[in-house]
Amino acid sequence: MLRKLRLAVVGLGRVSKSHLPAIRELADHIELVALVSRDEGKLRQEAEKWEGVTTYTSYDDAVNAPDIDAFLLLLPHDLHAEYSIKALRAGKHVLVEKPMAMNVQEAEEMAEAAEVNNVTLMIGQSRRFYQPVMESIRQVRQKAIGDLININAMLLAHMDKPAADWWKDESKIGGFIIPLWGSHILDYIQWAYGRAPKSVYAQGHSNNPNWSGEDEVAISMNFGEGQMANVWMSFNAGCRPTDEVGLTGKRIWSTQNSIYERYLIGSNGLLHLKDEYELSLNGEKLESCETTFPNFKWQLEEFANAIREGREPLASGREIIQVMRVMDGCFESMRTGQVVQL
Repeated sequence: MLRKLRLAVVGLGRVSKSHLPAIRELADHIELVALVSRDEGKLRQEAEKWEGVTTYTSYDDAVNAPDIDAFLLLLPHDLHAEYSIKALRAGKHVLVEKPMAMNVQEAEEMAEAAEVNNVTLMIGQSRRFYQPVMESIRQVRQKAIGDLININAMLLAHMDKPAADWWKDESKIGGFIIPLWGSHILDYIQWAYGRAPKSVYAQGHSNNPNWSGEDEVAISMNFGEGQMANVWMSFNAGCRPTDEVGLTGKRIWSTQNSIYERYLIGSNGLLHLKDEYELSLNGEKLESCETTFPNFKWQLEEFANAIREGREPLASGREIIQVMRVMDGCFESMRTGQVVQL
């Protein structure tokens, strides 16, 4: 019987509430051995829920611990590269939340650290791991709609205040709507096409004084050979009252209070993704799942299996560098008002 992957979680903020239940569901082959946070109160509170878990307030101490195989990093965006590289150089596997880094240079340094030290680096593109989403990629690969020629994606949501204080600071988050949600959409588009775009043009504005980054964005990508993609995103859509974490409704960005659509246009048909939960082919429902679908479990399982099998995971560091390159291109285009060649 193979030994369980010994995992440490770093960061116990909002997003940990999605990841920690996934670890418990995979207890047969993943063991949570450590929790790392500078907040001693959060550490004690979470550690009480787990048996035999070691707690650390020092990340360096955790990195040097011999009984940890891998790290799950749930940190502000500006710490992703530094913390990932430190663990990778210590011979630890890393699953780090999206976006991969603050820019493509950091992303390349992370991927290089993983390769030099022969360890796995995976990026938390968690929205890949829904059945309808994965089925949409399978349909594209099988040419169910002919040759893919255009993808149109739209996100309309309402946010009045940030869900975490560090979201207010552009130097920590690296923008706003683009790293928070655009990183998912840009990843999906490149995954569907199987390659990076040749150029990008973007416009973006900040309309809310509660943060400094962009909350209204339009992005156009050219993949060459008559293939393109367009993305429209807004955090200003609607005037509904916000809840205590700054977003409408009880569940962040739920289908009850946002519009999230993707239309994949082919030379011989149309695929439509309604949020992550429903896929239609030429108007007929093809695949659906519950809004409680365990995508974080599937993501973590892919990470563990890739390590065990000695292969690249889905959304590997090397693959997601291309997403960071497009994100950098978007910000350059917004600054200059020009099309950016990639």
